[in-house]
Amino acid sequence: MNVSPKWTAKLLIIMLLATAFMAACSQQGSESQTGTKGSNTESAGGAGGTGTTPNKDKEESANPPAASVTVEFWHAFGEGEEEVLLQDVLPKFHDQHPNITIKPTRMPTENLEQQVITAVAGKVAPDIMRMDNTWIAKFAKEGALQPVDGYPGFGDIKAASFDAPVSTSYYNGQYYGIPLDTNTKIAIYSKELLQEAGASEPPATMDELVDLARKMKEKGKFGITIGGVDAWNMPPWFWSLGGRITNDEYTEASGYLNSPESVKALETMLSWHEEGLLAPPILAGQPGTWEGLRGEEGMAASYMMINEGPWFFGILGDSVKDTMIPAKMPGGPDGKSHSVIGGQNLVLFKGAKHADEAWQFAQFMSTEEIQLLMALKTGAIPTNVKAAKSEELNDVYYLKYYVEELETALARTPSAEWDRISQAFQDAFESAFRGQATAKDALDKAAAEIDSLLKGK
Repeated sequence: MNVSPKWTAKLLIIMLLATAFMAACSQQGSESQTGTKGSNTESAGGAGGTGTTPNKDKEESANPPAASVTVEFWHAFGEGEEEVLLQDVLPKFHDQHPNITIKPTRMPTENLEQQVITAVAGKVAPDIMRMDNTWIAKFAKEGALQPVDGYPGFGDIKAASFDAPVSTSYYNGQYYGIPLDTNTKIAIYSKELLQEAGASEPPATMDELVDLARKMKEKGKFGITIGGVDAWNMPPWFWSLGGRITNDEYTEASGYLNSPESVKALETMLSWHEEGLLAPPILAGQPGTWEGLRGEEGMAASYMMINEGPWFFGILGDSVKDTMIPAKMPGGPDGKSHSVIGGQNLVLFKGAKHADEAWQFAQFMSTEEIQLLMALKTGAIPTNVKAAKSEELNDVYYLKYYVEELETALARTPSAEWDRISQAFQDAFESAFRGQATAKDALDKAAAEIDSLLKGK
């Protein structure tokens, strides 16, 4: 793999740490290795896909595989998730593929991206990795990943999954991964304050939400809470109100981020802010979103609603079951809400020693059975539609709202320059909310900056 000049400065520094880092990974991997050995089995999955030739970058693909193969798998699962992987998931995989041993290595989340860069540069990357979906385009551009849309069964996985999580692996006309687990954001209401505003159920539209927010203002409280002007907290509101960041191909921002509809969406939120309907977190004020919704120690709750991911319920558990109401985001001009996609995807590295077997593992992890198992035991939101809508998940009272939101959710721009794109987006919205630029001027500037980044300048 040729490393571009953009990474040279980083690599001169981080390669000094590579030896120690890889030694630590080797020790972790040996401690968590699991699996059994045996005879070869056929690859799972149908002949779906795009019909393109797989770019597997390994000469041995034409030869029969060895009697036993060990696939290196990096992940950053939490402790509980890793326990399910080791005790429940991998034994099932080895029952079906007894010749393949999966060697999982739990990676530290701190500086993980830099650690992956180090491994790629040192040609010691694993066969397969669970990777943050916003990193994929960056590593694909640098030639670190191989496209997977030519592998057998890719088309089946794509068809069985929610559209937005799949789209996070798209870069420059090809797919470089498949979604493993996903998340999005929904509206969460204080049952007490919702009733105080005179509502018996969450608002279905933005206009209804604004009406309730005005009633909250009369009581000295806030009806709408947006967690910040960044590219994670703002898009669910911006998109739902009719805004866009780029075209569908993720190649242009001008004419989309600064379109009349986008300008109007930002102006609408600015009007809420000027009217005093937005809670302080929009510009990093206090109390924070969770504290304002639940009430800080010695203070009553003052936020009627927030927009948050499933970790809210995962962390707080049953303590909020009777006091908080999960709901879809209120619909905008098109009658729909459009939240944001987060999550992790499975990717295969260029030069993987056992790419075919790694792909079999990726297929296995995307099946309805395994997706449902992980959801039931870890709370992960499945990317497989049938698993996500399974009756077995009905007991997870908040999950159905996230699943419904996934139907219309959108991906953050899958670009190798996402970090800089998100910063340009945030700068534009912050300048508008702080009164330093009009909505149109702020979005015009950001659109031009993002156009340049999308074209690789």
